[in-house]
Amino acid sequence: MKETDLLVLANQYLLDEALIVVVALLIIGVILKNTPWIVDWSIPWLLTVSGVGLAWGVMGTISVQATIQGILAAGIATLGHQLWKQTFDKRKEDAE
Repeated sequence: MKETDLLVLANQYLLDEALIVVVALLIIGVILKNTPWIVDWSIPWLLTVSGVGLAWGVMGTISVQATIQGILAAGIATLGHQLWKQTFDKRKEDAE
């Protein structure tokens, strides 16, 4: 999946109101990653819960649609981060 595919996915399934949630989750993810007492495996879970809560707030309602939008926003933020990381961050294993 390329970056352009991610944008198409966001445009097809994510409501315009929820796009700001993706940006907020990317920032929250960076903060969580740099917090030493938070283990890496918990970050996607924390982003999902945060995404749902933020979507409820942005959309002004607690509903199934807002919940799905929060989950989608968390998925897009996590996928976007992983695409960036796997494409541009060099690992020791890749250098060999």
